[in-house]
Amino acid sequence: MKRAITAALAGAAFLIAGVLGAPAATAAAATPITPDPQITAMLEAVPGGVVLDEYHAVWPGLDMEMAVAAPQAESPAARSSAALASVGACASGKVCAFSLSGTNGAKLSWGTCNTSYPVGTFVVRSIADARSSGYMQAKYGTTVRATAYAGNWTNVYGSVSRISCVS
Repeated sequence: MKRAITAALAGAAFLIAGVLGAPAATAAAATPITPDPQITAMLEAVPGGVVLDEYHAVWPGLDMEMAVAAPQAESPAARSSAALASVGACASGKVCAFSLSGTNGAKLSWGTCNTSYPVGTFVVRSIADARSSGYMQAKYGTTVRATAYAGNWTNVYGSVSRISCVS
């Protein structure tokens, strides 16, 4: 008898939780994403982007990703584990452009190489090459503003219109 009552109470609790939780889940799914203004500007400047959340967007056709810092800071543990396989804030195997010097600020990153990528309205102040070979360059037209070799980063001075990557 006790088992039947316990099972009935557990079932009732499960149903109540489902009924009360459903409107919250539906409201969350219906809430539109409002991307950070920097992401909005890049989406307008470089077509083909997809917003993942307020602070991340991807351009599948370019193998490009943009991330801007969320208002709260990352935990020290997350930063230290990411640093083991990266150059600054650029993940291993990627090439990255940053809006601030020293690999700080908003970030554009690419996972493929041997091409040239537009940066749209993104202001590039540093670049990083977290690959094991090759180099990347920040360019304005044909003028090279900065070069980062595999496993290194550098600050960028002047306007940048494209990021070039060479294996």
